[in-house]
Amino acid sequence: MKVGYASSIITPPVGVRLSGYASRVKPSEGVHDDLRCRVLYLEDGGERFVLAVLDVIGVSSELVENFRKLASETLNIEEDRLSVAAIHTHAGPVLRVLDEPQDAGFNLSDYYARVAAGTASVAARRLEEVRLYSGVGSAGEVVVNRRNPESGPVDPRVHVVSFKQGSAYRVSLVNFTCHAVVLGHNNLQISADYPGALNRYVEMLTGGGSVFLNGTCGDINPLTPGTDLSRVYDRSVGTFEDVEWMGRIIACEAVKTAELSKPEEPNLRMSCSEVDAKVWKPLSLEEARRELEELKASEEPSAAYRRYMAEFKLRVLERLKDIEYLKLPVVALALSNDTALTLLPSEVLVEVGLRIKEGSPFRNTMVASYCNGYVGYIPVEKAYDEGGYETTFPTCIVERGTAEKLVEESLRLLSKLY
Repeated sequence: MKVGYASSIITPPVGVRLSGYASRVKPSEGVHDDLRCRVLYLEDGGERFVLAVLDVIGVSSELVENFRKLASETLNIEEDRLSVAAIHTHAGPVLRVLDEPQDAGFNLSDYYARVAAGTASVAARRLEEVRLYSGVGSAGEVVVNRRNPESGPVDPRVHVVSFKQGSAYRVSLVNFTCHAVVLGHNNLQISADYPGALNRYVEMLTGGGSVFLNGTCGDINPLTPGTDLSRVYDRSVGTFEDVEWMGRIIACEAVKTAELSKPEEPNLRMSCSEVDAKVWKPLSLEEARRELEELKASEEPSAAYRRYMAEFKLRVLERLKDIEYLKLPVVALALSNDTALTLLPSEVLVEVGLRIKEGSPFRNTMVASYCNGYVGYIPVEKAYDEGGYETTFPTCIVERGTAEKLVEESLRLLSKLY
């Protein structure tokens, strides 16, 4: 197998608004750590695959389409062999994901697509023959299910695939499942959150590159030392010391796992498809407009947040007024006969990843979300009955059963590759 790796800095100008928290109204005030685009280029037996990972909250369909078009032309590779993912940091710039308005004068989505394509070209020029190593560790002590802190499921697995020449690491791929929200709404510094620290520590310990993929972490939050489980959604307790703490723990587990893993015979192959997701519109445009007008006249203390959500609902409904179904891309990539990777779009709850891993024929199955597009939360069916933020329109715009379709299609593709 041949592997190429490259990274580029994509830190936006100070002053851009940061994404992820409705209660954060001030723009960014500085840069704590640079955001990056990291690209992994894989080649084996005539098969090629390129994965770009951006230190942002999510990737829009516009960004994905632009990246694929540019990189396909430059690298002479089919567009379905090109994927782009986000680490889901809430300390990165607004990118018009879903329907959040972008800063006037900036088109970061277009810029990031161009940087990702250019970085992919650099990675393609750095191809080296490597051996593949794969393993699975555990770091469940640093995560909590925020929908059910007492007994809700989490995914403790730290998946690691390392590409080495002899004992020298060239690049490691790390997959872990947790929202990148160590930092809360009170943070105004640009940062890659714990995935940035994780990548930095892996690079420090191995001397090679590091690419982090976030898992199906829609309902999984960091369990940092200051976390209050009675207010588990409140991340204002998070500090940059916590960012280092969490990144260091997962990175050390990843490197330990990599050091103990055995080499595997590479066998690169991929398959992809789409899932039809019916759009969920629980209220009409007229009802949304009426709700917003009523809230504009309200002087209640909670009215500001409710107005924000009403405006959000209206924007989403206007965008979806002529759309009945969404196409959700699913990509399955086998690296060997033992190790595979599934790339899912948007923000998926943890049970989806757990079910895919349980049903996969591959010994080490990584599942990543925030890949190749973003349409909001995708809850498992029972979550709709339980209610909560992740199942409320407009943060969720797909009807129940969508998550189960993603599981079914992922397992079909993995079985096909196996």
